[in-house]
Amino acid sequence: MMESYSRTEVAVGFFVMLGVLALGYLSVSIGGATLWPTNRYRISARFASVGDLSAGAVVKLAGVAVGDVESIAIDRYAAKVSMRIDRSLLLPADTIASVKTEGLLGEAYVSLSPGAADANLKEGDRISQTEPPLDLFELVEKYAFEREEPSPSTVGATAPAGRSDAGAPSPFPDLLE
Repeated sequence: MMESYSRTEVAVGFFVMLGVLALGYLSVSIGGATLWPTNRYRISARFASVGDLSAGAVVKLAGVAVGDVESIAIDRYAAKVSMRIDRSLLLPADTIASVKTEGLLGEAYVSLSPGAADANLKEGDRISQTEPPLDLFELVEKYAFEREEPSPSTVGATAPAGRSDAGAPSPFPDLLE
């Protein structure tokens, strides 16, 4: 016995299936997986420190995403970062890789600065020039708690009336000079 479906039921079924497929595609792509292979080549770089960089992070050139971080591993007491770069992008052999962050507390990514070499990086090559991430806490510690030694002329000096800090160096550099 064959049932007859109305035109409205077929249309609703079609749109429900379309919605399920769209939701599935978005779930997979947001998770970082790809449904078909991408046309990329692998390169690596060794960093003294990678900070908060993690696998799956973006690789950028001039602010544009050109690849991703495939893996991070320890290699002879340094962090070896393996990256996948779009094949359409030819990077000079003297390219510099830096670990940066989006804003002050944003997500870490690898920034590439191309050099001027005639030869280009190929599959499996390593970027030899790298820059570790800027450590904000280390900078604050260095400049906020840095003390100068008192000069001989200020040792034993008395403070003017109303002041008790004569001769004491400021822990903060004068930012307005």
